[in-house]
Order: sequence, then structure tokens, then C-alpha cells
Amino acid sequence: MLELSRIDELALAAARAALPRAGVTRVTSRPFTDWTGEDALEVLIVLTSDAPEDRTPDSAMDVLRGINDSLQQAGEERFPYLRYTTEADLLARKEAEEADHLQS
Repeated sequence: MLELSRIDELALAAARAALPRAGVTRVTSRPFTDWTGEDALEVLIVLTSDAPEDRTPDSAMDVLRGINDSLQQAGEERFPYLRYTTEADLLARKEAEEADHLQS
């Protein structure tokens, strides 16, 4: 298994190659167990807040294929499950969590 920092590097490069106009700013990953009980990876792809909305099912498959291929070539056998968000969504979520914490 690769270190998470290495997984993030490989996934970032593959996501940027597959979505050059989407403004991929960063990628974070974490281990988890999938629905079959297998070890897997959750990969969060963060896009700029003004990322164009022209992503298609084909481009999503290109990202998945690119990340999976890169990881397998580097010796990582866990399957990457992808999630997408934007910087604006992350900021809004953080602000909501902070407001909830203050109310507690």
C-alpha cells in the first residue's frame, strides 16, 4: 500500500490530466472499507469554485480510469472511490460546522 501523500500526488496528476479545464486544486484521500468489505480508498477531488459545469459521465470515467491506472502502476491495489466538491462547498461546510459548534 502506498502512503496517502503519494496517492494524493498520483490522483492529482491524473485528475488534472483528465479534467484540464475543471480547475482541480487538490486531492485528498483516506482509506475506508467498501460495501463488499474490501479495503478501498475514498478520493476527494476539489475543484475551483468557478469550475465549468461541462463534466460528463465520460470525463468522470476518464478521471477514474486515470487515477486507478496510476495507482495500480505504482503498486496500490485498493480501488479509488471518487467524490467531487468545490472550494466554495468546503468553505460553506466549514462555516456551518463552526456555527454549530458555537451553538453547542
